[in-house]
Formats: sequence, structure tokens, C-alpha cells
Amino acid sequence: MWFSNLICYRFKQDVSYNQEDFEKALEQDVFRPCGSQEMNTFGWTKAFGKHGQTLSHFSEKSILVCAKREEKVLPASVINDMLAEKIELIEREENRPVKKKEKDELKENILSTLLPQAFKKSSLQFAFIDQVNGWVIVNSASFNKAEELLALLRKSLGTLPVVPAFANYDLDVFLTDWLTHFNAPDGFAIGSDAELQEPDDNGAQVKLKQHDLASDEIKTHLENGKRVTKLALDWRERVKFILQNDGTLKRLSYADALKEQNADIPKEDMAIKLDADFILITEEIKELLEELTAGLGDKEDLA
Repeated sequence: MWFSNLICYRFKQDVSYNQEDFEKALEQDVFRPCGSQEMNTFGWTKAFGKHGQTLSHFSEKSILVCAKREEKVLPASVINDMLAEKIELIEREENRPVKKKEKDELKENILSTLLPQAFKKSSLQFAFIDQVNGWVIVNSASFNKAEELLALLRKSLGTLPVVPAFANYDLDVFLTDWLTHFNAPDGFAIGSDAELQEPDDNGAQVKLKQHDLASDEIKTHLENGKRVTKLALDWRERVKFILQNDGTLKRLSYADALKEQNADIPKEDMAIKLDADFILITEEIKELLEELTAGLGDKEDLA
């Protein structure tokens, strides 16, 4: 429930979802386990897991969804070893080389044989929709995984007119300026982690952890033309995170006072606690993002 990495999107138009219709849309793509010859499956599962009954959770104009992926584990080394053995056997017994097309067919046969016996692993991917401010927030450190969830949501709903929230910002320009002047937007303070890089994509990188970012050493790097690609920020002493120049917010950590706010709700009322936590965390994230975009200069044109 406590989102640790944020990949952010914004709707290009106002949205308002009806809970009953939204739930029916998700039911079209509900999660199912892998079949005997399937490598993976991906679909919606209950937003609150065993503590809930619905695929989506509506609360305070926000919607929580959870996608589940199941995939079979077939180590490439095992497949390659079996393939090499079969090729060697054919070449020895039939005294001929095995061509590419036949190799591909052999590999497919091996996969078909192994798939029903393969181990399975599963993972959950959470996201929430803010219907008031038009955010879609995916709890992921990977754009590919975030886009996979959005593709599933688009398939279920029929349409999902969103764009990456920070696509129109040259974030490394902002990050470099903030660190150069050691002055972040109102509500934000610069932390002690950063990454700097020379303008050339293949240029030298400097990775800093638990470092005094106001030191002369850092000023020298900046004066020599390095740009800031990642910067640790502290928002109102409530949430710490790393802002990257690709628009992702990573390694979110929350103040103890926030995490303990709903601690008095008994475990027997876990569904109530999960709802309270969802409201708490989404309100924090929405406020953080609104202040961040205000500090960047809000862009109205998301086309």
C-alpha cells in the first residue's frame, strides 16, 4: 500500500468513473493462472487481496487497482544445454549439420515439454487513479512494467487518454539549477544523494551517497559542465525520495508519524485499515506531486 516508486501520468481530459461500470470493465481481464503451454499471464486481481472482494477500490475520488503477473521460470541455460545435446546427437547419428530452422523447431519442442513442469512465480503491480487532479500513479521503478499495466487498463476500459506527467519538462535542467544554487522549490529540501553526468550520454558519471551536496567538490563538478540526473529531495519532512530526470520518483520513504497514523486500527479491521492507509498515502502523494509540478511551472499543454 505504501507506494515506494512512482511513475506518473496525467489525463488529457477530465475523467469520472462509475464504480459499477469500472468493476465490470476490469472483470473482462481478470487474472488467471498460466495454462500448461503459457509462459506468462497478466490480469486484474482484488485490490485489497484477501481482505477485499472487488478488483477496484474507490475511496475519496481515488481508485486503487492491482494487476497480477504469473510467469514460468525456465532458465535459458537449461534449454540451451538440452538443445545442444539434441543437435549433437542428430549431427553424430545422421552425419549432417542442423540448420537454423530445425534448431528453432527443436527449441520449440523442448519448451513445450518443459513448460507444464516449470516453476511459477507471481508479482503484484499497484496503481491508483486520482479523478480530481487527473493523475494515474503506478507503483513501479520500471517504465516497461508501468506501460504494461496501463495497456491492460486501456484494454479493459476501452480508452485511457494519459501521457507521461513530466514528458514536457527538461528535468535535468531543473535538477542542475536546484543543486547549483542549493535551492529547491518551496516545500522541498535537497538531500544527500545525487548523480551527475557529463552532457555526453557516454560521459563520466559521479554517484554520491550520504554526501554534503553543498560542498566545493560538487560546485566544481557543476562548474565543469556536469548535469544532475538524480537528486534526493525531502518534502516537508514527510516524504523523502529521489527525483530522476526521466520523471520517476524512486525510493520513497515516509516519516514515522505518517506510517503510524493508522496504527491504532485493530488487525481484525484490516479492510478498514487498508482503506485508511490508501486515503492517507494517496493524499500525501497527490499533494507532493501538485507542489512539485507547481515548483516546475505547471504545463497546461499535455498534448
